Amino acid sequence: DQADAARRGDERVAVHDAGDRRRLARHGCRGRDRARARRGCGRGRGRVLRRRPGVVSTGVGPGAAAAVHGTAHLFLERAPALILTDRFGEADYVRLPRQRLDQPALYGAVTKGSFTLGRTDAATTLRRAIDLAMAGRQGPVHVDLPYDVMQASAPEEAFPAGPFPKRYFAPAGESAALREFAAAIQSAARPAVVAGLQVNRSGPAAEAAFVRFAERLGAPVFATMAAKGTLPEDHPLAAGTFRNVASERALLDHADAIVLVGVDPVELFSASWPYEAPVLVLDEVPCTEGPYSPALEVVADLASSLEAVTRLVTPHSGWNREDLDAYRGQRDAALRPQGAGLLPAAVIRIARERLPRDGILTVDAGQHKVLTTDLWTSTRPGGFHTSSGLGSMAVALPAALGAKLAEPQTPVVCLTGDGGFLMRAGDLETAVRERLPIVIVVFNDRALNMIKLQQDRRGFQRLGTSFAESDFAAVAAGFGFEAVRVRSEAELDAALGRAMASGRPWLIDALIEPEAYA
Repeated sequence: DQADAARRGDERVAVHDAGDRRRLARHGCRGRDRARARRGCGRGRGRVLRRRPGVVSTGVGPGAAAAVHGTAHLFLERAPALILTDRFGEADYVRLPRQRLDQPALYGAVTKGSFTLGRTDAATTLRRAIDLAMAGRQGPVHVDLPYDVMQASAPEEAFPAGPFPKRYFAPAGESAALREFAAAIQSAARPAVVAGLQVNRSGPAAEAAFVRFAERLGAPVFATMAAKGTLPEDHPLAAGTFRNVASERALLDHADAIVLVGVDPVELFSASWPYEAPVLVLDEVPCTEGPYSPALEVVADLASSLEAVTRLVTPHSGWNREDLDAYRGQRDAALRPQGAGLLPAAVIRIARERLPRDGILTVDAGQHKVLTTDLWTSTRPGGFHTSSGLGSMAVALPAALGAKLAEPQTPVVCLTGDGGFLMRAGDLETAVRERLPIVIVVFNDRALNMIKLQQDRRGFQRLGTSFAESDFAAVAAGFGFEAVRVRSEAELDAALGRAMASGRPWLIDALIEPEAYA
């Protein structure tokens, strides 16, 4: 029996060995593929920072099934990745139902496409998969690796050369389409601008061009969660985060044009669009879905088109700068409740004060994410990461690992709820083994607060939302982390100071008032 199992093999070990010998990969040693899939989610986040596709490798059947959740996150986060799954060889696939799943069908809803590696086309197939992952709306692509193919011999084949494809959709310079787009902006007295994730996916040239465009125009600038920091959020024009929620209307109801640059509808929280002002869209991908109908849409390379539009527009003085300051002040005041004990907003404020401007923050799903999204001042592109498309729990910790792998010299802070942390506690071992000095702050409020608040607002019982008391500092210490529990702002500030200066993995178990989100 053991010989038969070895004959079929788990070819993942051969793939990992080859990758290690070529210094192409780093591996976990966790037994469960669910963990590996979630770490792949974090590695995908690191690859977004590097603007290259990540790789997730997982086993047949249960391994492939466990990786679906992480792949769904990558799909709706528009993060390019290859999802490599083992598959039985053809003879065994037909005869052996154990662990047999139709893996291309399983991944059909959460990837851009699926390929099966063949004996004679391995390099070409992988090149096609990478190009698909990087094209248009980027995302994961699935590749099945049959055992018999992975065990077969084949002539050495050079990997097809060439960089990832560049995309130019409009003529260079001031095309008629861009002149019309600029004229539409110019005709508005009070345009407002929203930056979306495609600005960052396009690269540093597009990010820099967007800042020049925003400063030239002089209009308020919002950013979606994935684009926070494209224009530093301490800039005088920065209006904060855009999620298409009611609080933003206090400013946007006064706009007479809304300019969406690289905005993906997956980033929006509401299916309704309350604004009467015309929507002007500039993106590298056509707008085929979403709650708004653009009055004008230009599909073009963002860097060159933004440079052209910047030359064609003049500064707008229709906005009163005091109005923008008042909007920001009212929004922040509403998000900072008063009360005794350690409050969530205070945790966010102190973490922002301690993390350097070039640092990276990752934040998990939950009520603390809503607060962090609006209160956190992001001062660099790629400095704020969460699950904006899928909105999944348990993303912040693996995302922090991926961010630290991508930028080893950059400080990384992870904000996670107790529920999300309980789902990812095993990743502490990865951080210690890989010597990744991330700083984790756990919002220990003993509850799933987002669901609890929904129950309260509708007059329902609180069911299934409370946790028993857990000492997360003790858990982290058992993995080799430096760890401490804090109950006050002063204790948190001191702990973060020590953690940021230590160069070691740290966990801060922040005991939050349970009713602080009410």
